[in-house]
Amino acid sequence: MSYATSSDQSTMMSQSPSPANAGAIPDLVKIGQIPTNTAIDIETDILDPVVHSDTFCRFQLQNKGILHSNSKIILRLAPNGVAGFLPVGVGIHSLIERCALRVGTKTMCEIDDYNHYAGYKSMFLANEHQKQREMYMSGRRLAHKPYYTDADGANNFFGDETVLTTKAERVGLDNGACVSTTDAQAVSLTAREWLRTSSNYGPELTISLQELFPFLTQNQLPLFMMNEPVTIELFFSKSAGERVCLPESASNSTATDFTIDTTATQLVADYQYFPQEMMEQYAQQNRNLSFTYSDYRLAKRTIEVNASGSEASTGQLIINVGGAGRLVTKVFTSLEDNNIKSLSVLNKYHSRGLSRDYTNANEALRNNGKLTANIKYNDHFLYPVDVDNSALQFNYLVQGEGMVPFIQREEYNFEGQSLASGTYEGWGQNSEDNGLANNFFYQCYKLNRNERVNSRGIEIYNTWDKIKNSKATGANTTTLRTYLEMVRVAQLQDGAMETFFA
Repeated sequence: MSYATSSDQSTMMSQSPSPANAGAIPDLVKIGQIPTNTAIDIETDILDPVVHSDTFCRFQLQNKGILHSNSKIILRLAPNGVAGFLPVGVGIHSLIERCALRVGTKTMCEIDDYNHYAGYKSMFLANEHQKQREMYMSGRRLAHKPYYTDADGANNFFGDETVLTTKAERVGLDNGACVSTTDAQAVSLTAREWLRTSSNYGPELTISLQELFPFLTQNQLPLFMMNEPVTIELFFSKSAGERVCLPESASNSTATDFTIDTTATQLVADYQYFPQEMMEQYAQQNRNLSFTYSDYRLAKRTIEVNASGSEASTGQLIINVGGAGRLVTKVFTSLEDNNIKSLSVLNKYHSRGLSRDYTNANEALRNNGKLTANIKYNDHFLYPVDVDNSALQFNYLVQGEGMVPFIQREEYNFEGQSLASGTYEGWGQNSEDNGLANNFFYQCYKLNRNERVNSRGIEIYNTWDKIKNSKATGANTTTLRTYLEMVRVAQLQDGAMETFFA
């Protein structure tokens, strides 16, 4: 039966999208479901870098289809006789010091000290995601599990009340392997073989483009509508001391260079194709596209720490971190101990907390150190009273990111004794200098007034009470990194891209 004589002709005609009706054309570049049944073709290209060295790499995308945000970059370390392992919490992200997404000569996204930024973002990945996916994809593996008193079930039988086989007093890292020991709290863990270097191979893992560039978490690039070349640039971290961690047994190899295998670096780019008529309609009806997204700017400041044993309060430090004339939605900070590098499980990608004293003979003097913090912008403080309660600071961290970080209390602010005493690659998990304890004390401030920052910029008011000096002798330094989340707009008009701050 032809459509001309069909009884439901009017119905079918009304369901057909009209070229003149822009609302009938789905938004192809937004991440989410498309409200229609449409065949989608995926084409995958494996692109080699156009420029590559041990310090820099550049890819150029082809202007076709719609770039899928979950496209991956493959990176591999070269074989090395020293058995280094990728840092916990950042994995292969430790290789990237700076990343940039450029369209023609314009920069859409750029993040300095990206590996430190990745260390902050890793806290908010769910425990099962860290263990079941990230351990194999990117090597992050900041997964935890309870450490039971009796791990292998020795003397485990009903009726014996002295065997507490279900008692877990400690929590530690989960490397995905079974543990066979009678004292799980003191178990010695090692990194899995694909996360380590050896004389025959190096770890080979991937990084998603949407992790590198926040623009791609909410949008996808319509490459078929762009006339300018789209490039991805990666600047790599130092080959000695910053890319991998060293086990305790190799602590004398800190000067070893861990180089990148340039033959393995590739971009696995997925391009989406919808029916040609739909894509042509979309391009015609959307000659002027606007994208709003978050971009990050970094400010750094060095803070001195007195010699070990004579640490003192820093006093109130007022630090201007910029942001003048911008719409800033969020600020988060980390404090790196410059003495903690590859001889640890986290390398330099951590945020140092404050000292504690749980052993003083005078119980009244036992304490946890405090950070007194506030932010001032547009001549007003964010909080009416300076915040020095670490539980409240943790709450503001949760509010700023919209979810709870998957870390332990002792890892955040050095309170309690919940971490297992066992080791990871020879380093104590509950150690603050080489392990996890006291190394996730990130601060986050959500600017909730929706105001443009005036010409004075944003000022952070911080007073650290006795930052612990990890050096055995002499003074030390720490680096305060402050990331400002700014609102940025990209406009695609007749194939040319323009970017500017909102």
